[in-house]
Amino acid sequence: MRYRIRHELFLRPEQTTFTFRNKMNQTALPIRDWGSFMPPNGVGGGGVHWNAETFRFLPTDFVLRTHLTGRYGASFLPEDMTIQDWGVTYDDLEPHYDHFEYLCGTSGTAGNLRGQIQEGGNPFEGPRSRPYPTPAQKQPFSHTLFAKAARDLGYKPFPQPSGNLSQAYTNPLGVRMGPCTYCGFCEWFGCGNYSKASPQTTILPFLIRKPNFSLRDNSEVIRINVDRSGKHATGVSFVDTGGVEWEQPADLVILSAYTMFNVQLLLHSKIGKPYDPIANAGVIGRNFTHQTISSVNGFFDNKKFNFNPFISSGAIGMCIDEFNGDNFDHGPHGFVGGAYMGQVQTNGRPIQTTPVPPGTPKWGRRGRARCATTISAASSQAPASMEASTAIATSIWISIPPTRIASAVR
Repeated sequence: MRYRIRHELFLRPEQTTFTFRNKMNQTALPIRDWGSFMPPNGVGGGGVHWNAETFRFLPTDFVLRTHLTGRYGASFLPEDMTIQDWGVTYDDLEPHYDHFEYLCGTSGTAGNLRGQIQEGGNPFEGPRSRPYPTPAQKQPFSHTLFAKAARDLGYKPFPQPSGNLSQAYTNPLGVRMGPCTYCGFCEWFGCGNYSKASPQTTILPFLIRKPNFSLRDNSEVIRINVDRSGKHATGVSFVDTGGVEWEQPADLVILSAYTMFNVQLLLHSKIGKPYDPIANAGVIGRNFTHQTISSVNGFFDNKKFNFNPFISSGAIGMCIDEFNGDNFDHGPHGFVGGAYMGQVQTNGRPIQTTPVPPGTPKWGRRGRARCATTISAASSQAPASMEASTAIATSIWISIPPTRIASAVR
């Protein structure tokens, strides 16, 4: 209740208000309850409450416009779809992916090791320079059942890469992490076992011992300060819990807040040109995207199947990547992008996890009885789920309207 329902780890809407509208001619209204995104609150940010799904982007993602127009022709993309190449490639970032995974102790099975496809891993991933630092997590019954069915159909299932560790691990900074106990309290929660990769479990214990490191919590950065040219950051201004404003000089300012707050800081600091959707000009606030998630619940005979959804972690599951990115021919379908599919069981938490078939009474004796017979034989999070890409477009952006309320427009 405290963390999942009452959102203890997140900003309250009354603390920081976002407004939202579906079309430009609508009035943007305040969001009263977080839904598709959860703005974090506290040291570690979203790295505390995340599920720890630790995929790499596909090599084609970094050169997406060049790749798609080369394969399907320039006219295949709609005019308002502002897909573009990153300016860096997968090969450029691979050493940094590797460094991050070894810092986090990521658990997984390599599918492409220095160009050689490996059995049991994701054959569609980009080449990695070395294996994952820890083996993939052990998979519960429903996940192995999905993998067998996928394999029988000719697909190549693989364990989801996870920042919830399969075994004890000491990272290159000397920080020790424990093995995941499959409690299912990952998403929306911090990890009490030091088993989930987060700033608190991977890097802060190392930094806090350095004499030149200082951590200021309960503070909010309100502005990035720049020099007279407006091209060089000189530090930040922040406010403490007493309402006192402070200035912290710096040679380098790193924007690593939540996406919307990064944009908000840039706009408040008058850094860069704000995006104008009418003129299709400007950069700051442009190309806002989010996750696209779909799932389907399945119910099985509880006398034959007991999936026990309580045994889970935030990033456990067996997936296939045949329908992700541009791993299949989009030509006949008229759209771009894709998704991984899999049996991904992130939790079986009481109260929240009570899957029942359609038509079941929502309350009372019959509802309770039906829930009792289905909860262990229902793959509550979904026997088939997918997390898909969201294509950027000129009509989706973030701005600060005259009312000074951050506005996400779609």
